[in-house]
Amino acid sequence: MGRVALSIRKLRGPATLAVLCLIPAALWASALPLSARFTDAPTTLTSIAVVLALTGTASFAANLVLGGRFKLIDAYFAGLDRMYKVHQINGRIAFLLLVGHFAGIFASRAATSLEGAFGLLTPSAGLTVLLGVAALAAMTVTIVLTLYGRLNHEWFIYVQRTFGFIFLLAALHVFRTPGTKALSPALTYYLGALSLAGIIAFVRRSLASDALVQRRRYRVTAAKELDQSVMEVTMTPENGSMTFTPGQFVYVTFTSDAMSREFFPFSITSAGESEVVEFRPGAVRSQFHPFSITSGPRDKDLKIAAKAVGDYTRAMHYLEQGALATVEGPYGAFSYKNVPSAKQIWVAGGIGVTPFVSMARSLGGEDPGIDIDFYYGMEHGDEGYFLDELEDIARRHPSFKVIPYPRDELGFMTAEDIAKRSGDLKDKDILICGPPGMIDNLHAQFVARGVPERQIHFEKFGFVPRH
Repeated sequence: MGRVALSIRKLRGPATLAVLCLIPAALWASALPLSARFTDAPTTLTSIAVVLALTGTASFAANLVLGGRFKLIDAYFAGLDRMYKVHQINGRIAFLLLVGHFAGIFASRAATSLEGAFGLLTPSAGLTVLLGVAALAAMTVTIVLTLYGRLNHEWFIYVQRTFGFIFLLAALHVFRTPGTKALSPALTYYLGALSLAGIIAFVRRSLASDALVQRRRYRVTAAKELDQSVMEVTMTPENGSMTFTPGQFVYVTFTSDAMSREFFPFSITSAGESEVVEFRPGAVRSQFHPFSITSGPRDKDLKIAAKAVGDYTRAMHYLEQGALATVEGPYGAFSYKNVPSAKQIWVAGGIGVTPFVSMARSLGGEDPGIDIDFYYGMEHGDEGYFLDELEDIARRHPSFKVIPYPRDELGFMTAEDIAKRSGDLKDKDILICGPPGMIDNLHAQFVARGVPERQIHFEKFGFVPRH
């Protein structure tokens, strides 16, 4: 894949989304002469509010489609982590557009009667208006909880699922409101099709995923603890092996009696002189969490790595042999096979080593000319997960060099340190995976040293906890 093609691949998703969300505004503008829509203050404010409503509804519907986690869309956006970043930004844009719509309608009413403006908030406004107000109020609460609430994984997923029901309220408001749609069948059909796509994606992902989402069944054959917080789980397929590119990840849920005994839906724990009550609405079997694949593509068994960072991943340390694993995926485009240059720098921090383990295990004769320097950052020299195996792979593949980087001895890893060891970086592709702070710092340092943005690749999975 050439560098120009890779750059286009990364940009096409956001660009396509922007076009899809702006089409309603263009259809609105072409339905009637614009001069008739900006004759006075109330008319102008109403026109602006309508445009904001149309684009906001389109953005909201598109976000439901993105949240459906379709593999084709994952590939189109060059990775699920990149798509989810766009999803987050577009969700906030949709919210601001819909807030702007309400503000515009309120201001247009207030321009002639303040009493009429506040009447929008009363039952006398009618069902159509109340549907819109209810949708906006519910959306506000949900976004505040998502951005500022200290939600565990279970509550985060359940809060996110409410967006589909909120969209139904918003769509009913939009399609019950008379106006431009009656003058533009194209606008009605377009907005209807996009809304239907969003609702279908929501139903598929949130209400009927067991029946409609393709998943594979595996059985746990081993659960190896690498230390007190990190483990590698080995699973054998029951209905066909999964094909994946090294570096990808999967969503997994386990049906495990041992985990169920440790993962309580309701608990009370002491906190000083008081007690903390926790309620987790999801059962163990229905909780799909994302995990990096650590096995190589040629391996029969599927291996994933997990770090205990939450209730579910802590309970995984009780996972027993023979437990059922339901696997969805693979997802992601973070791989040494998806970059143009055979000269590469890999940089891992802590548990961010896991996608690189899969890449290293896949190295073989089909990778001619590959030249990789792998910098592995860790807190202490004895904390390197998979380090012995990685160094053994390096001994078998002289073009693959492993450079451990213990922070307690060498300090924080820098681009300058890497350049001193690996030489000029401008002709190399750089892949980074680790804590967000490490990724941001190294990315800025590489750019400051003249490495083009298109040659720096990283995975920052921020939509939900990765492990």
